[in-house]
Amino acid sequence: MKKSLLSLTLLSLSLSATAQDTSTLDGLTIGALASFGSHAYATDDKVGVVPLVLYDNNYFYAEGSELGFYAHKDSENWFRVGAGYESRHFEPDDATITALKGLNSRKSSANIVLSYMRITPVGGFEIKAGTDMMDRSGGQTVSLAHRSLFKFSDNKLTVYPKFGINWYSDDYNQYYFGVSEQESTKTGIDTYTAKSSYSPFVSVSGKYQFTDHIGAFANTKAEWLSSTQKDSPLTDDKVDIGANVGLTYTF
Repeated sequence: MKKSLLSLTLLSLSLSATAQDTSTLDGLTIGALASFGSHAYATDDKVGVVPLVLYDNNYFYAEGSELGFYAHKDSENWFRVGAGYESRHFEPDDATITALKGLNSRKSSANIVLSYMRITPVGGFEIKAGTDMMDRSGGQTVSLAHRSLFKFSDNKLTVYPKFGINWYSDDYNQYYFGVSEQESTKTGIDTYTAKSSYSPFVSVSGKYQFTDHIGAFANTKAEWLSSTQKDSPLTDDKVDIGANVGLTYTF
């Protein structure tokens, strides 16, 4: 369920603060979201609660599972440096296949993130690169995406579609989807080597502002696994689907 935190970054497009004092909390949004979904790992799906923190004062930003600063920002170009949470994880105790319960855990991690977005009349075009700073997988990811924003109901409702493709390195996929010789000997599952791959995704987020301070947020995201990921013994589905819904408070 933690994976869906990453999709909360869509909401940043609505949080461009006008104040120049970086100490102000104007525009800070916090919330509590119910998180649920159907994930490709062969594990039981669970419902949880995750926090939401969003802030952007044109110098620093916090977007769900990512925070950092702007190396440069103008009306057409956003360069950002930050740290983000890599939420993908596999817990053997939650496995629905008995043999998988003997595998090692695949732990979540944290990434150093660099991103650039070009703002155009037809939306934002973003490239984002991350590398594992905790050396869990030792891998890298790159995302190419198109982001857009639509407002309705006198600007009370804002909808944020996003679609693109993610690239995952050999090391990333081997950690999260591969099976080592040691694990094979322990469980009887064949060894599996995962290669680098590409996975398309699409997401839609929506924010409705009831008052100046109270709002509601909902989001859903689907990512289609690559062949090297879906052929892994750890998976039993082709698509990761996650969703969040909850209330927010904006200062």
